[in-house]
Amino acid sequence: MYRILARLLLCLPAVSAAATPAQIVAGSQVLWLQPDGTVWASGDAESVRGDDDSRPRKSFRRIVGLERIVSIAINHDSSDSAAAIDADGALWLWGNLAELACTTEQCKMPAHVPRRFEALGRVRAVALGQQHLIAIGRDGKLRSAGSNELGQLGSGPLRNESRMQARLPRLIETIADPVAVAAQGDTSLVLRADGTVWGMGSARWGLLGEAGRWRPLDFSDPPQPQPLRIAGLEHITAISLGRFHGLALDVEGRVWGWGVNESAQLATPAMDLVARAPQLLHGLDSVAAIAAGDDYTLALKRDGSVWARGGNVYGTLGDGGDELEGDLRRVGALDGKPVTALFAGDYNAFARLADGSVLGWGTNGASVGGFDAGSDDETLLPVALDREREPPAPSAAVKAGAAAFVLATELGTDQVSEHSELWIGGRQAAVLDLDRATPRSHRGQVSLELTPGIHPYELRGEARMLSGATRALRGRGAVVVTPQGVEAQFQAAVEAHGLLPAYRQAIALARATTPLDARAELRSSAAPAADTLDAFEKQLGRKLPQSYREALRTFGPFALGAAGERYPAVALYAPAQFVSVDSWTMQALQGVADLDRRSDLSTRDHDVLDRFRIFASELQPARQRLSRAWKLDQVAALFPEDVYLIVPEHPTACPGRRARQRLVDFFEVQQDEDSGEERYFAWADSAECELDLVGALKQRVFEHYTAALRGNGAVFVRADLKPEDRAVVSLERVRDTGQGELTLRLSGGEAVTEY
Repeated sequence: MYRILARLLLCLPAVSAAATPAQIVAGSQVLWLQPDGTVWASGDAESVRGDDDSRPRKSFRRIVGLERIVSIAINHDSSDSAAAIDADGALWLWGNLAELACTTEQCKMPAHVPRRFEALGRVRAVALGQQHLIAIGRDGKLRSAGSNELGQLGSGPLRNESRMQARLPRLIETIADPVAVAAQGDTSLVLRADGTVWGMGSARWGLLGEAGRWRPLDFSDPPQPQPLRIAGLEHITAISLGRFHGLALDVEGRVWGWGVNESAQLATPAMDLVARAPQLLHGLDSVAAIAAGDDYTLALKRDGSVWARGGNVYGTLGDGGDELEGDLRRVGALDGKPVTALFAGDYNAFARLADGSVLGWGTNGASVGGFDAGSDDETLLPVALDREREPPAPSAAVKAGAAAFVLATELGTDQVSEHSELWIGGRQAAVLDLDRATPRSHRGQVSLELTPGIHPYELRGEARMLSGATRALRGRGAVVVTPQGVEAQFQAAVEAHGLLPAYRQAIALARATTPLDARAELRSSAAPAADTLDAFEKQLGRKLPQSYREALRTFGPFALGAAGERYPAVALYAPAQFVSVDSWTMQALQGVADLDRRSDLSTRDHDVLDRFRIFASELQPARQRLSRAWKLDQVAALFPEDVYLIVPEHPTACPGRRARQRLVDFFEVQQDEDSGEERYFAWADSAECELDLVGALKQRVFEHYTAALRGNGAVFVRADLKPEDRAVVSLERVRDTGQGELTLRLSGGEAVTEY
């Protein structure tokens, strides 16, 4: 008993900031506690990072307001809250759970600003769940605060409580002598000085052991409001919780695991949705420290070797692999390193060495816990963390306006190896050789730079498939580099020349370097004369909506897409081209009848008619119910997903006796909030007097421009991005021709509309 207690006391945080060992906690962000008691952060742009910068980053910045810190915590389940304990035992919170600590004045502070949770008193250890925390006070008592929906606070019967009540700490008197705590989602674990482990809250994934009563496909998430001893765990000295599994280290150095084994983090083979009671983990004995990651397990043995198993998609097992399920292996890259502690995050892992330095490995993406600003690699082998490291200085070309971006690719699940070449403007720009049999060679990337403009590219290469067959790799398109983004460039041209001239010019520039298919075509004509519109209004019995007349005057009738298409991607019709909604739907339903026999339809016409086919059973009763209105309502403009209708007959006319109008997703399904009943064509119940049709057409024409280029292999890259935000483009498989060839294109880059 005394031996166990002595070991546990050695694990508790020190209270002198001068002696603080480095510590890491990581989710989508990486928080790094320094020996000087400060905390530094990198990763995704959320409040947990401790700043209000809206950009993800891989470089570290100090979190203002945290000093003399001795311990830190993060909630791995959602990575939206963090905590720190200072040398005086004060608990500091920031992120979503910061509201637990906010007084009236503090509630006005941004969530990224750390605030002291004074009501909890002085603490020596804390763990964060999704909406709660559990802490050990310096008085040796266990307290909790936050949501108690599933009993995770361990304070007895569940009750509906206000947010103010949730801020009040609870004393958990049923657990004496707590020495360590862990939390995950809505589950709390407590290690007592007698070596037993207790749990409360959600029993999902079997995290409370067999007595938690969770069963596969049990979506009720059985609550456990009273602390429950987890059977099978005795003489335990350390605990750790992953998303789906728990780990415990006993006094003899053996590792116990329980929960769900979906990524082989507990044993081989992996088993989905089958909860395991605590069992010894094979191959993990003489262990000194443990850490449970999102779906993987780390262990430091007493001989100094580090071992890992489980999910390896992000390279968290330390070998740069990408397995869904990884068997137990030694992390060879750490051999000979004096590792003293392990820290497991969601997407990466870390080891502290005897000299206080920290090594990290796994993913290095800025939005998923990236921590090495000096590397463009998405997956890292163990590398030393450096809080002073910044992205490399831009080259002279980039300073002069060129775009820097990364070309990345990886083997498909059906491939053994791949040789791929990227040619830009007739010159070889990159060569990537991937081989599944060679460690860390299943992925590859290279940095590139291009000046603003449209650069034609060609993809060449060869892939060897698992089946033994060989496929030639072929693809072509264009890399479109813009100084400040494609939309900014397009809209500047619109302001200077008008919408349709800007579109024609942009398409002409693209066609000069790369072939474009018929979806990029534009057909337009002059706007009808004013007296022609006046005559139509007399026939209609209402004046046309002002927004329609303005759009017609500004652009004239036009259509985007292949000539002869029944349903252009974007179109504005003259009154002479109007068709009633009833006729429009009847023609479509007639087209549906021949859909499977038509091979001459464009992709756009086929997709629209297919939507009519899907909703045919709802259209028939709608045509009967809305027969009179639909015979009068006119289809005046088309969009990729929406239709613009002029509504001449309505109980209340618009000012000046103008017709009402609608811009709607024709097939939108609305759900009644009270009954849950689905309503089709509910938009027919209302119509507007004011709509910004001009603005809608401008936006859709721009989106069609990017979609037409993307459909022909183009990718867009911005030149104004900082190094940590640089674009990543990759090889995307479009189709297997069935004749020994895979058609590829570049994908990624600036996000644009595709359809």
